[in-house]
Amino acid sequence: MPLFAAGPCTEGAEALGRRDLPAAERALRTCTAQPGAPLDAFLMLCGVYQMQGNAAGLYEAAVAGIKHYPADKRFYLTAGAHAGRSQMFADAVNILEPAVRRWPEDGKLASLLESAHLGEGMTRLDAGDNDAALTHLERAVALVPNDVEALLNLGRALHNLNRGEEALEVFDRTLATDPQAPLAQFHRGMAFQALGRFEEAITAIGAELAVNPEHAPARLIRGLALMGRGDAQAALPDLRASVEAMPADATAPFALARCLMRLDKSPEAEPHLLKAIELSPRDPAPRNALVRVLIATGRRDEAAKLAAEAAVLAREERSAAPGEIKFQSYRRPAK
Repeated sequence: MPLFAAGPCTEGAEALGRRDLPAAERALRTCTAQPGAPLDAFLMLCGVYQMQGNAAGLYEAAVAGIKHYPADKRFYLTAGAHAGRSQMFADAVNILEPAVRRWPEDGKLASLLESAHLGEGMTRLDAGDNDAALTHLERAVALVPNDVEALLNLGRALHNLNRGEEALEVFDRTLATDPQAPLAQFHRGMAFQALGRFEEAITAIGAELAVNPEHAPARLIRGLALMGRGDAQAALPDLRASVEAMPADATAPFALARCLMRLDKSPEAEPHLLKAIELSPRDPAPRNALVRVLIATGRRDEAAKLAAEAAVLAREERSAAPGEIKFQSYRRPAK
């Protein structure tokens, strides 16, 4: 007895039966475009694309299957997994959220949705859209509470939104989940430093450097914390190391220059301020610092010109002040 009435649906089924995949695809695409196309036709078309290794076609067929047969879980799993693998995280979220509401007990769906929210949260974090990042990362953590990568990125988003105490709670939760979580102590130290809790920042960064001594950003943050504590001389080795190890990061030479200025070494600070200006030409803060250096060394005409430039930049774009360093996303280290 035929599976379908005569027509493209039957032709597609017969072509698939004899493994004529091009003919099966053509017929089944025609079949599934018809009103009231049967469920099996969508499943067979997905099977054709799977056998062909045609991921884009499989995704398209699964999305069509969801539209026509929203009670069939298989389409959500197929389409959601493909969207996630293709880094189409927003699409994956839109596909999988209704599926998880419909089948809340399905761990596979929940895992796929968590990965989609994590991916979209990290994408938004890297784009500077911290509010949107927070929404996605909170959902990811709600779905899989022990995902260290999701926890660390949630803490980063909170830090970027100046919710430092909440960020610390998340970083502490990360360490409670995995005491060896990579860079968790660094993140704690960063949050402590931003909150002005310098002793705690120094302790946390020390713990990070004990296991990760080559981590230059940790040296930078400890240097900033030591300066915050009022110990510029002790900060110098960390800040010099961070400048050497992070030649493309404007924060490091700017921090070193400020440290040198506190130690009454303004002439030595000048090249580091020039480097910070080169690396971050829209930031007025290094220019303002250089104005002070130029005045201190008797070069008032140069200082006046630079001060005018800095004033224009300050009106156009607010500079990040010390302690307001923002995070991009954290990605789990490759094994």
